[in-house]
Amino acid sequence: MKTREPSNLIVEVFAVAVSELVALGLSREEAVLGLLSQAAVQANPRAMVHAAVLHQKFHSDFVDS
Repeated sequence: MKTREPSNLIVEVFAVAVSELVALGLSREEAVLGLLSQAAVQANPRAMVHAAVLHQKFHSDFVDS
C-alpha cells in the first residue's frame, strides 16, 4: 500500500466530508462552516492561532475570483 502524507490525507478527508454534507442538503459554505466549528471547539488555542495565520496566507487560493 502506498503511504501518503498526513496533510494530503486530511485534505482528501475534508473534501469527502464536504461532498457528503452537500449531498445531504447543506450548501458548500454550510458544510465547511460546520466542519470548521467542530474543529475549532476541539482544537487547542495555539492550533487556532496557527489556523488563523494559514487563513491569512492561503485563503485567497481557495476563493473563486
